[in-house]
Parts: sequence; C-alpha cells; structure tokens
Amino acid sequence: MREYSPMKKILFLAAMLVAPIGFLSFSTIKVAGAAEGAQAPIVLELFTSQSCSSCPAADKLMAEIAAEKDNIIALSCNVTYWNHLHWKDTLSKEFCTHRQRQYVQTLNSRGPYTPQMVINGRHAMVGSRNGEIRRAIHEDTKAGAVKPIDLALSGDNLVINLPETPGNDTYALLLLPHGDAHEQAIPSGENKGRNVTYTNPVQHVVSLGTWDGSTKMMDYDISFYKKAEGFVVLAQKNGPTGAVIAAAQIKR
Repeated sequence: MREYSPMKKILFLAAMLVAPIGFLSFSTIKVAGAAEGAQAPIVLELFTSQSCSSCPAADKLMAEIAAEKDNIIALSCNVTYWNHLHWKDTLSKEFCTHRQRQYVQTLNSRGPYTPQMVINGRHAMVGSRNGEIRRAIHEDTKAGAVKPIDLALSGDNLVINLPETPGNDTYALLLLPHGDAHEQAIPSGENKGRNVTYTNPVQHVVSLGTWDGSTKMMDYDISFYKKAEGFVVLAQKNGPTGAVIAAAQIKR
C-alpha cells in the first residue's frame, strides 16, 4: 500500500492520462466515483443467516432496494451463531459475527440478532422492516451524511482517493472484498427447501489503517482477492464500527 504526496499525486494522474496500452490505459481502468449532483452513498450491512427462518424476507428486501437505487452499497454479512441448527451457512464468516457484536456495542442496540440491518454505521433495525429502513435511507441521503470516495481499478491495483473531511476525528479505513449475488439452495434446517439470494456477500474485512480526514490518495494490491467480484471502501469514525463518513464501491 502506497501513499502519494500532492506532487506525486499530480504526476500519478498525469501518467494515467498518457499511459500507453499495456500499462494503465483507459481500456483497462475501471473508475467509481460520484458524478456531479449524484446522491450521497448509503451503506447497508445486513447481518443474516441461511439458518434463520426470519431472514429470507430481509435478504429479498435488501436486493430490491439495491436494484432500485444507484447510491446503495449493499452488503450481506452472514453470521456463524446459527450454524448449529441442522445446517451450516455456506457464506458464514466469524468476522461477520464479530463485526455485528461490535456494532451492538457502538450503537447500544439489542442483539446480536438476525436479520439486523445497519445503515451507514448509524442506525440498526430489524432487516425486514421496509418502511423503517427506507425512512433511514431517505433521511441520510437528504442529509448527505456520507461522502463519496473515488476508486479506480486497474488489474490488481485499487487506487483510493479520499476526500477532505474537516474536523479533528480519526477514521478507520476498511476494505471489504465481496462476491456477486449468490443464490443458495438450503436442503435442511429452518429454511429447508428454500432458494435464497444474498446480495454482495462479504468475503473479507481488511484494515487499511487510519485516516485523519485530509485529502489522500493511496493504492492497494488486491491480487490476493481473486474470488472477489467487487470492493467496498469505508471510512468509519473513531473505529471500524463507527459512523460511516465516506464510502464507495467498485466492481470488476
């Protein structure tokens, strides 16, 4: 992971503009960022389980919301604590269980439970409550609560351009590689006989260190994450489960 001084940043951008084919040409670079006038990004983290009979309704709702709105960054994080109910969740990760428990502490919410939706690291609610979830999305979108991060992807290099964020806070930077939509047939347990689709299941949660809120460009080698179909970068206030203040998603 490399950081760029202002002069190096200018030289880096200039190199991107004139790069020959075979290096960083426009044909090989993917860019994700906010077009002028675009809505603020909204991060939905759904803590779910294939062994939870109440979860398929929440899984379906998140997929619907993500399909409706371009500014939604939707992530399924499948927990492990229901794996004893005659079916082991094929997507379950210990870091999802740990992350949810951290949110319970920082948000003073009840839990952990499934399905639980965490919105922008600020609101926690039952993941199938359509009206409540949509109200929180509307309020945070209107308030512009989360700034966009500009991302560029070229081969195995992810370039992260962080916006200036005034204040004296410290932010945790996280990288979340994720899969594409995953349909799972569940042959036993509480969801026996169901086929459930999970939106962008999280494969890893990677710390990129801390950030002081100043304009910053950095890059990260993603060659380890060959199975990832997309990447989300989050900046969260005062820790990895604080309020999300900047976010972006890019897909391969």
